[in-house]
Amino acid sequence: MKISVNRKNKKQFAKGLKSAPAKTNYKYSFDKLLGRYRITWRDEINEYMVKSLSRIKDFDGYAPKISSVKYIVPAITTYMESKKGFILRKPIPFIVFDAIHKFDAILSPGDKVLEFGSGNSTLWFLEKQCRVSSFEHSTTWHKVLNEYINSTRYSEETLNHFSYHISENKTTWKHIEEMDDESFDLILVDSANEFNNRNECIERSFPKLKKGGWMVLDNSDHPNNWPGGLYMDAMYERIRYTGFAAMGLYISQTSFWQKK
Repeated sequence: MKISVNRKNKKQFAKGLKSAPAKTNYKYSFDKLLGRYRITWRDEINEYMVKSLSRIKDFDGYAPKISSVKYIVPAITTYMESKKGFILRKPIPFIVFDAIHKFDAILSPGDKVLEFGSGNSTLWFLEKQCRVSSFEHSTTWHKVLNEYINSTRYSEETLNHFSYHISENKTTWKHIEEMDDESFDLILVDSANEFNNRNECIERSFPKLKKGGWMVLDNSDHPNNWPGGLYMDAMYERIRYTGFAAMGLYISQTSFWQKK
């Protein structure tokens, strides 16, 4: 039986999504740029579906602030530049632009950052002089980023405070277990669900977050990530940023929770 999902009732669907990540299907190649897609997943009985036909709001139905319009140009330019190479000339996290400003407000040099899914965000954190631990599943991207970091102007002290892991799921969870509890100021969850499931990343890494620290989930409006967002909502108030993000001409969502 096929069931069309009402986003307002996402709690009843979250459990199934946690164990079986949804599939995102694009009808046309340009739909990926515009954020238009169909998402489907199954359980033992039913097939579920939710559509995104127009991304003038995020997938949860929240509209951006009017001020978000100013980010259309950087969204386009970062998309075009990324087609020429993995690393941007001025690396920034590929999250909602307003969420990047939040990072600026809450991060200080020396803060410890744990991230699932490396990339331009890694370089941005290093430029902020944060101590970064990053997990990546792609051997290609790991090689490119590692070579870039080791061949540029980063100081020996910066490199000594950077750890970079190539791993998936069970191997990643083992690394996390070995880390000290309450040792990170910020955790960014932005990995590929099929390799380091974002929902499990949140639950396994949460004990490693300091009191007063921040858990951050990118694309928190996507059904694949509903379970992780609901897990955090049950404990702390969500700060939601809806707007344009680097690399796309559609509205996205990045969410923050402060551990208190």
